[in-house]
Amino acid sequence: MTIGTKLARPQSLTSIAKESIRNAITGGELGFGAQLSESALALRFGVSKTPVREALLQLKSEGLVEILPQKGTFVFDPAEDQVREICRFREIVETAALAEAIRIDAADLARVLRDTLAQGTALGGKHAEDAVFHGAIIAGSRNAYLASSYQLVADKIQALRARLPEDNGVDACHDTHTRIAALAAAGDVSGACDTLRDHIRSTEQSYVNAIHAQPVST
Repeated sequence: MTIGTKLARPQSLTSIAKESIRNAITGGELGFGAQLSESALALRFGVSKTPVREALLQLKSEGLVEILPQKGTFVFDPAEDQVREICRFREIVETAALAEAIRIDAADLARVLRDTLAQGTALGGKHAEDAVFHGAIIAGSRNAYLASSYQLVADKIQALRARLPEDNGVDACHDTHTRIAALAAAGDVSGACDTLRDHIRSTEQSYVNAIHAQPVST
């Protein structure tokens, strides 16, 4: 080992449990409102209950888990008004990020967005393109504060995406992404932001429909 080489620090059991539970929520494996058992999760991940308990507390601070005294621990269960608030927040943050990204380097942003579109479903599932595409817009702003703001809802958005039917407007979504990339390449801030705003509003109702269609958790 050469001088200055840093050894990778192994993940803690709490971190492993936290990411595993997060992935189960954002991937749709654990339904909205599902009750979470520390014992069952500990057995599932092959750890003691302590790291699971710590992981759940951290996920509570991120809004993915609700801990109710005398009742238990549950996956967050968004109401319709909360879903709509998330989408309003997305409109504000994503359009600001898109405008800034085009201002900074329209050509580079367009290249990244087109690379994402070229990969399509190879990214991992029919809705994966949507997550990567919107994440690229945020990253393109090169603004840490916009990025951290978006991260407040990124996992909740991904959890909502996971509840959409596999055939839920995937082709239309891809076409809209293609238009946004083209408008960004042309330096058309107004056109790109208007298209993005309309896109978010169209997915809003799909998310609302998805939470109403989900079976009631027991």
